[in-house]
Amino acid sequence: MSLLLAAPTPREARAIGSACRVVGAGEAGARALAAMLREERPDAVLVAGLCGGLDPSLRAGTLILAREAIDERGEGLQPPATTLAGARRALRNAGPRFVCSRLVTVGAPVATREARRDLWNAHGAAGVDMETVALARVAVEHGASWMALRAVIDPADMALPRALRGWRGPADERALLRALALSPRDWPASARLALALGPALRALRTGARVVARVARDTVPLDGELLAPNP
Repeated sequence: MSLLLAAPTPREARAIGSACRVVGAGEAGARALAAMLREERPDAVLVAGLCGGLDPSLRAGTLILAREAIDERGEGLQPPATTLAGARRALRNAGPRFVCSRLVTVGAPVATREARRDLWNAHGAAGVDMETVALARVAVEHGASWMALRAVIDPADMALPRALRGWRGPADERALLRALALSPRDWPASARLALALGPALRALRTGARVVARVARDTVPLDGELLAPNP
């Protein structure tokens, strides 16, 4: 099967490899993916990137293979069961730390420990991001199957720097770096995040290659593309 490998930001795409495409975050990301799908018509989409941790047991660099992608209302989609099962086996054989769990998509960074705890209690999702469920819906609308793999960069017990709390997408990155540099009270949190970035990107690169191979080699059964959550 033909596969479109998509990441929200250039940093994530570079870590994964040259075959990965940058789609962006939020509504702009969904529009960009839709345009790619109309032009290229792949059979499957793999959404890969970083995420925040909600499960308190996960540390930086742990991979989350999505068994379901939901929004804040709890509505979402499940990936094809045959592809998901194959990806779980392949990741177990490859050896990276991973869990197979829900991902919840929100509209803004979840910055505080308390907000993460509340999302964890509400949804039982291992991780949180700003794109997965929207991109999964776009894939299904265009007749493609989907998978999602995320690497935790900021675990559940890590509060984000204040300057990060208004982040909306890749276009903000230079302004964000300036804001972090000019905010001394953010420096300790920024340093912790910087230390976590390397392990998270390395895990993402390894895991994305494994899951991409499975997604290319597996044909979903009839009816699996729609797979709404119960």
